[in-house]
Amino acid sequence: MALLALSTPAAARCPAAAQLQKWCYADDDGSSEDQRITGCSAVLKADPNDVHALANRGEMFRRKGDAERALADFNRAIDLDPKDSDLWYNRGIAYDDLGDKDHAIADYTRAIRLNARDALYYNNRGNSLIDKNEYERAMADYDQAIKLDPKFALAYFNRGTAYRDHRQDDRALADFDLSIKLDPNYGPAYGNRARVFRDRGDRPRALADFAKSLQLSPNNDRDFYARGNMYFDTYEYVLALEDYDRSIKANGNRADVFNSRCFTRAILGRLEAALADCDQSLRMASNDPDTLDSRALAHLKLGNLDAAIADYDAALGTKPQLDSSLYGRGLAKRKMGDNDGAERDIAAARAINAGIADVFAHYGVD
Repeated sequence: MALLALSTPAAARCPAAAQLQKWCYADDDGSSEDQRITGCSAVLKADPNDVHALANRGEMFRRKGDAERALADFNRAIDLDPKDSDLWYNRGIAYDDLGDKDHAIADYTRAIRLNARDALYYNNRGNSLIDKNEYERAMADYDQAIKLDPKFALAYFNRGTAYRDHRQDDRALADFDLSIKLDPNYGPAYGNRARVFRDRGDRPRALADFAKSLQLSPNNDRDFYARGNMYFDTYEYVLALEDYDRSIKANGNRADVFNSRCFTRAILGRLEAALADCDQSLRMASNDPDTLDSRALAHLKLGNLDAAIADYDAALGTKPQLDSSLYGRGLAKRKMGDNDGAERDIAAARAINAGIADVFAHYGVD
């Protein structure tokens, strides 16, 4: 006799109420963001005015990149409990994620009025002020964050980054050293300290710090790119290309990295791949003169002289003093028999950069 399969009751298929509440409220129970959203949504279905559930669901939406839904939850939570400083702080972060620095600063300021003893509030307001180029106010916030919490490694990192951006390298280095001492596992601190060493000409220490940064943060596209540029500057093109590859793998949305890989591939003779990279870069940043210059080099080495001259012309139309485009166009004109035009371009390039011929020799072009 055939047996009928028994269906599972809906209640048995769904997490129990206690589990849903645990997902919503517990901070470190290993729940995923989706589980926590599910849990908080269930709690809010039963009680739409649960501020804790609104705040937690809003934070999970924010972490998943849904800042608009995060804002909706934080708005509702703040309406219910406008004296909770953390709600203003968390909404400020959501505004930051949306690029709305003015509203972010306003929310951090409100959080500080409610609780002036939390170093995080000052640190984040400092970051937003830096994004608005309000350097003095930002530095005052970083100073206050560190005063409130002298072991706040991230505040030292942020202040050090601001110092470096304003060419106060000694102060930047001191802050990066302290940040690393307090949190030796934070990769970006090594990366930014590497930039200080690089700018000072201390190549071994810069490379050592970039290596440590990338060991700790293997998806840091900025540090792969920066280290790749260091290798490029010393003609270590294969190593540079490897770092550009890794940078693009970590973040494929940067036109400048595609341009750098295009140029490096052109130097190494990987010409069709170079053209593909330059085309991709130009799709992201159309008519960029440096990328047009890179693509022109690939065309020049392929013997596509008309295309090379067209790209050099376009680059020089935007950046008329670009020595590499003047020199490259001169070489292309010479190959096409336009000796007078070639000499004019080459002379103009040498007037800007007397060593331009040596530069092109490294590119495999003379």
